[in-house]
Amino acid sequence: LPYRRLVEVELHHVDLGIGYGLDDLPAAFVTREIAFMAGVKLAGRAEVPALRLTASDGSSWRTGREDGDVTTVTGSPTDLLGWLVGRADGAGLEVRGASSGALLPALPPL
Repeated sequence: LPYRRLVEVELHHVDLGIGYGLDDLPAAFVTREIAFMAGVKLAGRAEVPALRLTASDGSSWRTGREDGDVTTVTGSPTDLLGWLVGRADGAGLEVRGASSGALLPALPPL
């Protein structure tokens, strides 16, 4: 519970628009929150396509549906987290899918 409270504080601090942005989040926080989003919030959800998230630091997570072609989304940990939590549009992310011209999938609201 204390960590979930920290998540609320950190992300809502970003939401305030007072100069504290996603790039100001501690690296350990970013990595842990991506793992939570991928492993708990989005895992197994029918409305989320099969995804492989690959961070530029070498970290990788699998989330979304268990079936279907996997779309790989690659970028900095901060860009990945911003997209996953709805704080960024994913413009800094690279998308590779089973078909050429793969688009960044829309995620359901949290």
